[in-house]
Amino acid sequence: MARCSICYTVLREGEPVTGCPECKQDYHKTCWDEVGGCGTYGCKQAAVAQKPPPPVLVGAGWGDTKPCPACQAQINSSLLVCRNCSARFPWADPITPADYQAWRTQQEALSGYRKLLVVMFILSMIAVTSPITGPIAGIFAFVKRKQLAGANGTYLAMGYGSAALGAMYTLLIIAVGLGG
Repeated sequence: MARCSICYTVLREGEPVTGCPECKQDYHKTCWDEVGGCGTYGCKQAAVAQKPPPPVLVGAGWGDTKPCPACQAQINSSLLVCRNCSARFPWADPITPADYQAWRTQQEALSGYRKLLVVMFILSMIAVTSPITGPIAGIFAFVKRKQLAGANGTYLAMGYGSAALGAMYTLLIIAVGLGG
């Protein structure tokens, strides 16, 4: 019971079969024709691989250009940074100037939140300021947790860590005060 060396199914009696003149393997005629020759690696009758045609470059679906929402210059549709005004975009899809301004305002607020949490974290490491800044940082991080959820939770951890430091320093101050 012989099998076709291309599709590995049994060669039935009566099916058109082609034998490779070089390596003597048997194939279904349709398999031989589809592959364009022998399917055995290294055989001189093996099909020669053809280089595929170069890909056709296509626009992103809405056209090849889009207006920059900051300066209105026409820019490549896939760009995330305008070459004219250096404005950065959250995604490659076209964005209206109003949506872009809302996104920028949100990003600036988020940057301010992060800077504030860093300052409060540093202040919470100082024994004198920690009982005040620690709880404030923890409450602030809790209230802004949805906005601060990015960056692998680093800023949330700083806020909650500040609260923990504030609690520990407060307990330490109370213990020293009661013990002394």
